[in-house]
Parts: sequence; C-alpha cells; structure tokens
Amino acid sequence: MSRRRLVPALLAVAVAIACTYVLKGRSSSPTGAGASASQAQRDVALQAETYAVAEVPIHDNVSTVGTLAANEAISVVSELSRRLVSIAVAEGTDVEKGDLLFKLDDADLGAKLAELEVQRQLSARTEERQRALLTYDKKALSQQAYDQALAELHGIEAQMDSLRVTLAKTEIRAPFRARVGLRRVSEGAWITPDIVMTTLQDTSRIKVDFSVPERHAGAVAIGTRFSFRVASRSEDFDGAVIAIEPVIDAPTRSLMVRGLADNTKGVLIPGAFATVEIPIERPLAGILVPAQAIIPAATGYSVYALRDGRAALQEVEIGLRTRDSVEVVRGLKAGDTVLTSNLLRLRPGVRVEPVVPR
Repeated sequence: MSRRRLVPALLAVAVAIACTYVLKGRSSSPTGAGASASQAQRDVALQAETYAVAEVPIHDNVSTVGTLAANEAISVVSELSRRLVSIAVAEGTDVEKGDLLFKLDDADLGAKLAELEVQRQLSARTEERQRALLTYDKKALSQQAYDQALAELHGIEAQMDSLRVTLAKTEIRAPFRARVGLRRVSEGAWITPDIVMTTLQDTSRIKVDFSVPERHAGAVAIGTRFSFRVASRSEDFDGAVIAIEPVIDAPTRSLMVRGLADNTKGVLIPGAFATVEIPIERPLAGILVPAQAIIPAATGYSVYALRDGRAALQEVEIGLRTRDSVEVVRGLKAGDTVLTSNLLRLRPGVRVEPVVPR
C-alpha cells in the first residue's frame, strides 16, 4: 500500500479507538455515581428512639366475658290454687324478709279450723274423763277404750296442725330482703301454682358468672380478685371469686367461675353483659418490648435491633400481648437494644443515631 493511502487509514483507526473510550467512560459514569450516592445514603445517620431490653416480671391479664346475676332471685308463685284477695306490696319497692306480699282467700280454711277446734275441745274433755276413770278404777274402763279416746284427740290436733300449714300458705311472704319486680296479677284473680305473681331480686350484691380458658384454670382460686365493666357505666368494678366449677366444660374447653361484687349503690343490673379481666402473675420473668417495635410480616414478626451503631433486622417469636407491650419469647435477650421509632425509614445496615424517648 502506498504511503498516501496508509496515513488516512491509520487516522481512521485512531479516531475509532478514541470514540470507543469516550463512550465507555460515559456509560460507566452514572453507575459509579449511583453507587456513591447509595453509599452516602447508608452513611447518613437516622435518628430513632431506643429501648433497652431487660427481663421484667410479667403480669398477665386474662380477658373474658360474663353475665351479671342477682345475689338471690326468685319468681313468686303460690303453692295453692285460690282467689287473690289482697296485694300488700307495691311493685319496684324494697321489702324485708318476712314481709307480706300477697294474701289469698282463706275463708273456708278458717271455718274448717274453727270446726276442728270444737271437735278438739270435745275430744279433750272425753280423754280427760276417761283418764280419770282409768286412774281411779282400772276395772271401770278398759285401756283400749282410753287409748281410742286419746288417739281421736291426737288425730284432731294433727288435722288442725295441717290446716294451719295450709292457712300459712295463703299468706305469701318475702323469703329474703329484696326488691319487688313488676306485678303480674291483680286482686280478684284466680291464682294457681303455675302463675308468676312477681319477682324478687336481692341486688345488694351481684354475682358475675364468666368462663376462663383451660390453660389459665390453675391460676384462678377462691378469693382471686378481678375487675369488670358493663356497657351502662364508665367505671371499673371489683369482685372476688367465690365458686369454681369442679370440671372443665368439654365443648368450650373453659372453666366456669362465679364471682361476687358489692352493689350497695344499686348501679349494677342483673342480666347485664360484662367484660372481665383477671390479673395472673407469672412465676418467671420475661422480656417485654414496646408494641410499636414489633414489625409484622407474612412469615412472622421481627424488630430492628441496634448493633454496632447500625440497624439490624431480627426475627422474633412473640407471646403475651398487653395494652402497650409485647412479650418476646425468642430472638432477643437481656442487654439488647431495639429501635422503636422511624421504623419506616430504617433498613438493615443503616447507621442510627439514638435519641432519648419522649
């Protein structure tokens, strides 16, 4: 090839090589800048509040539901089928034990009792004369005749006693101190044993019936204190366990418990729905962390721990939940530090500047 043709060819090769280096430099420049920016972002410290992990006593609260019931409650019915002649109490009022509530017609019973009294007096005089005769001269009267007279007297007295019992049943009285419910009968009505005349409720104390899950059955005993709330009141009420069912209910796997609470102010109403909380103290300490530190995921839970000044994502297994804290049963130990704020901006490896919790 002649020199005239060789020089332009060499120049063309040199230009091509130079262009290739320029293009490579341009294409590689953004990648390097992005890596530098990412590294710079990791080196910028994020402020986050911290919590020092320690073992603390865990107080468990078992939440359940229950129903309020009167301390004593009955439906007032008659043992006899008779006409109602008198109503001695107003509905909605308080009565004492033994107070008269209703009076049934007893005219025929009174007349029968008076008749038996006449027979008793006659039989008593006969028995007295025959006893005197038997004492004076045993030949004048046989022992059999006297025994018959005495049996007749005792029979009449037994009839009178039975009649007095029936007469007492015509007066329906309060068996305990209570409040009278709505009256369901009127004077002149024919009363039978299947007719409810009214109700009596002793609400000076209130029973609270609730169930406890089987796993907590051993932590409830007679005298255990608990708190409960009802929808009609904003305050909490206290009670104590007075009775425990001796068997676990198989369908629900729960233990039926009955508590008793004071209701001298009369603000609690039988039949109301109650939410019950029973404090149960565990014998061993555990690890509690603030609830906001727990990060839920599809595979479980995790927290951000502070290690060597940087955030580290740590998987944990949780247990008991309280209103503000969560028990960590695996994944953390006493002395660890977890992050409780700025969690959305945290990433594993990000430098963290701890701040004092507000």
